[in-house]
Amino acid sequence: MILTLRVWLWGIVMELEDILYPWKTSEPPSWAIERHSLPDQYNDELDEIIYKEWIKAHEEKISRLQTEMIYMSEEVRKLRDGNQTEN
Repeated sequence: MILTLRVWLWGIVMELEDILYPWKTSEPPSWAIERHSLPDQYNDELDEIIYKEWIKAHEEKISRLQTEMIYMSEEVRKLRDGNQTEN
């Protein structure tokens, strides 16, 4: 019974694998390149540059958001202190 269950589960895993990984080599087939607009060739150096620029852009956005959060916290503190002195 356990062997039958294992074979059945393995069949499900194989079907999922075929759905998730439609090609068996590291290079996608021509139909996948066209369907998903994949690049024909990969340039590792260019990919690394793009990745570093992407990280840099996100770091700048996070830094800007942190600065704005600090500013807003200070403004809320001023408003809270101003309301407490009026009461």
